[in-house]
Amino acid sequence: MAPAQNHALVIGAGSALAGALVQRLLEQQRVAQVLAVSRQPAPAALPPAVQWHQSDYDEPSMDGLIRQWRPLAGRFRYGFIFNGRLHDGELQPEKKLEDISVPQLQALFHSNTIIPALWLSRLRPLLKGGEHCVLTLLSARIGSISDNHLGGWYGYRMSKAALNMLVQTAGIEYQRRAANVSLLAYHPGTTDTPLSRPFQSRVPQHKLFSAEQSAEYLLQQVSRVTPEHQVLFRDWQGQDIPW
Repeated sequence: MAPAQNHALVIGAGSALAGALVQRLLEQQRVAQVLAVSRQPAPAALPPAVQWHQSDYDEPSMDGLIRQWRPLAGRFRYGFIFNGRLHDGELQPEKKLEDISVPQLQALFHSNTIIPALWLSRLRPLLKGGEHCVLTLLSARIGSISDNHLGGWYGYRMSKAALNMLVQTAGIEYQRRAANVSLLAYHPGTTDTPLSRPFQSRVPQHKLFSAEQSAEYLLQQVSRVTPEHQVLFRDWQGQDIPW
């Protein structure tokens, strides 16, 4: 399919990384149009090639968007699911077992696992087609079970590990029912955003990336995914991460 016909879907488009990614996709003329989904209203200066959809990510809202996009089925070259949560004014990573609470676990699993699962369950008919499509979900190395040597951060680790299992399992089904789609669980490293700011003190300066850098690294790795790749867990350097 020619780039003029390609589309990209960016879910969770309100983050700094997602915004930089949209800009890169258009600058590099990889796609003709980007469909962006966010809880936030559309930015004031929105490029004509970006179609912005505001959603609270409940199931009726998702179903309505899927119906609206149905005429574009088979035209998506890229999909990105950026939904996720680490901390906010109420949530902070747990340092010990006694810090675990039901409300915090529910909030983290809802953002990091359940919302991506609901999207994966709905997107297959749109992404299925004759052209290769890479569907990227924002994961984290901290969600690797075998790579966990530090402990702590219980809710975030658990919810990202569950996301990784979701990607691995969905990849098997997509291979049967939408074989043109590759699934990528992606660890972007540390992007200089409000999400990571409280935890940047231990990050070497050369590994703290601007949103623009992170978007470029992401697109580099997405470009290296081939149709033979069913499902991957990979970082910004192109290194495969153990599940």
